[in-house]
Amino acid sequence: MNHSSAETIRVGSGIRGIHLVLTVGALVCGGLFWSWASDQTRVKKFLSGLEFLNIKTIEIDSEWPLDPNQVKSWIAPTQNENILLVDSKQVARSLQTHPWVDTVSVKKSYPNRLYVALTSKKPHALIVQKGQPWFIDPKGQLIERASPSLLKGLELPFLSIETSSTKWNVGEVISEYEKMKKLSQGKFSVSQIVLGKYPYFKTYLSQPKIEVWWSYENWETQLKNLVALIDNPPSQLGQLRRI
Repeated sequence: MNHSSAETIRVGSGIRGIHLVLTVGALVCGGLFWSWASDQTRVKKFLSGLEFLNIKTIEIDSEWPLDPNQVKSWIAPTQNENILLVDSKQVARSLQTHPWVDTVSVKKSYPNRLYVALTSKKPHALIVQKGQPWFIDPKGQLIERASPSLLKGLELPFLSIETSSTKWNVGEVISEYEKMKKLSQGKFSVSQIVLGKYPYFKTYLSQPKIEVWWSYENWETQLKNLVALIDNPPSQLGQLRRI
């Protein structure tokens, strides 16, 4: 073997040795890091020391009746918490436990801002439960007990059930009522819906003041007749109380 070949072998062996040392060193350092990082208490303590990452501003975008200040009070513990330690999904889940909250979006804006957007459940009617009026959503689910302050400015029909028939699905009734309201084109407004023996129900109109009986199976045909009657009222319509 000549002198040049021997030098090549020595250089190659040296490079492999350096590579081996670096690899072993990286593995050792990585192992030490993960051993340190696996201690969550230690990591949290370290991150908590990075004060520039502590949340300083929480912006709330909400709908009626959710008040931004009230929402902010619900997530007050996140104020001044390290933004890296805040679990956005957990914040959203905790907010959705409150009655009016429908959807929640939580976004982090680094280094220290939290943005929370909420949509509210929409009340479509009122129903009496244990002597108290409650708001119900489009699915017929209870939202919250109706207080005078929340009722102010709302025009929602009262829904009551005269029979214990299990055929009535409140969510479906609300859906059909919304369809009826749309098809009526504002010709009348409903103040109360009373579910009788299936498939019959009645509505009390606030304008004109008439009690109308319907069949759940063909109310759309009846609606056309009612609208035609309102558009071209007979002379005695003012004295009618029931149709």
